[in-house]
Amino acid sequence: MHAQTLRPVGRTDLQIPILGLGTCPLGGVYVAIDEAQARATYSAAWEGGIRFYDTAPWYGLGQAEHRTGRALYDLPRDSFTLTTKVGRVLRAPRDRATFVPPAWKGPLSFEAHHVFTYDAVMRSYEDSLQRLGINRVDALYIHDLDSGYFRTPEALDAKLRELDQGGGYRALAELKSAGEISAIGAGINERGMIRRFLEATDLDLFLVASRYTLLEHGIYADEIALAGQRGASVVVGGAFNSGILATGITGDAKYEYGAAPPEVIARVQHLTRVAQSHGVALAAAALQFPLAAPEVCAVVFGAVTPEEVRANIAHFAADIPAAFWSDLRSEGLIDPAVPLP
Repeated sequence: MHAQTLRPVGRTDLQIPILGLGTCPLGGVYVAIDEAQARATYSAAWEGGIRFYDTAPWYGLGQAEHRTGRALYDLPRDSFTLTTKVGRVLRAPRDRATFVPPAWKGPLSFEAHHVFTYDAVMRSYEDSLQRLGINRVDALYIHDLDSGYFRTPEALDAKLRELDQGGGYRALAELKSAGEISAIGAGINERGMIRRFLEATDLDLFLVASRYTLLEHGIYADEIALAGQRGASVVVGGAFNSGILATGITGDAKYEYGAAPPEVIARVQHLTRVAQSHGVALAAAALQFPLAAPEVCAVVFGAVTPEEVRANIAHFAADIPAAFWSDLRSEGLIDPAVPLP
């Protein structure tokens, strides 16, 4: 597979490269990343042919957008695809002296406020352009609107109403109709949310994080295929399920940003045995698997070092024998309804 191969996004005129760099880790999701290392990582991606970059205000509380912008701002704008997200507005903390930024390692000192109204979406978009130092993004995703962040059905429903009755959808539609963006999407962390979004409106694409992978893909029949039927495409993020499909079973293997439960460990061990029997790197299979689905237009991977970037680009281009995929099917590791390369 070639990283710069283009696929269309839904029914829009936008076409994006099938491999991209996701910048969540460069915002410091696990460890603080210094500026020199971050810049070297972006440089390795560009030099390796990556022309698709995904970021968000939430990643490092603005850190990842700043870093992405510094890496790309003086390159020809039509030479890369850039996506970011709306739904969080960053503000200076009221008590700057005692404020401790949450969740991230080495983030910027801002508070994130989760809001999906018309005004909040417009502000989020404009603020992102300023942080990036780039005056156009190709697509905007509605970010992290799910029960992981809104713990009760009432809280989740209230935020969905902000999009509908509060005008968040209207803001995104206006940006698209004005030519500011080419596509509107939603980031998905959990099963069920693609269907909920499609019940409310038509979207052009979904960024599905960790839910459609070599390890777990039950979402295909209920939601990925449904998105395609409704004219939407899918970008797959988290193809390594937070790391375990890249590292295999090691002492610090991450699944869903934490320790893997026994059933996940057993499944990864089974996948690893099949991969080793064919001389296939598990990470290569994880990166290539999602693109077999006709609904999937791209895969984005995270990295924090140039070596990780170069390794993933090589994995993406690796030849994988058809017998490997058929063995996964025959051993019950891939559902019969799920497309395979």
